Amino acid sequence: MQHSRHFLLMFLSLLFLLIPPAAAISAPQKPTVSADTTTFDENTGRYHLTGHVTVIFDNRITQMDDAQVSATELEIWGQGNVQMHVGDDIYFTADAVCLEGFTPAAVLFGRVALQHPGLIIRAESANCNWNEHTVTFYGHVVCIEKGKETVAETLTYDMEENRIK
Repeated sequence: MQHSRHFLLMFLSLLFLLIPPAAAISAPQKPTVSADTTTFDENTGRYHLTGHVTVIFDNRITQMDDAQVSATELEIWGQGNVQMHVGDDIYFTADAVCLEGFTPAAVLFGRVALQHPGLIIRAESANCNWNEHTVTFYGHVVCIEKGKETVAETLTYDMEENRIK
């Protein structure tokens, strides 16, 4: 009896060590969204944000003039002077952006540009995959890396490794 009680105590101790505490398990991170003016359209179920719209999510800060937010689809569509900062040294500009809620993705549209020390990439659109740390540029892509210009229809940039794939 003493042996089985000792075994049970060791088993439970090991189990508690292997299971993360409830505080360590958290809900998915939500973006922080702010704007000068916010209105709700009952017909579309969307919020309309105007003036200094800012979306902060993880290490990304996206700013734009105007945005629509769908609470049901968890998407933010923004336009006008779109600027996105990723970390301290990657900077995007575009005409429009779709931030896909809790998914690790963003799509930039219209006169897209990425700037990073020693690198400029311009294209018609770009898909960002935050899990893979890549950005794939589409349509009339021009890449200027350390003074060397490359032209392509598509190009993928690895943000983590700071290199063209």
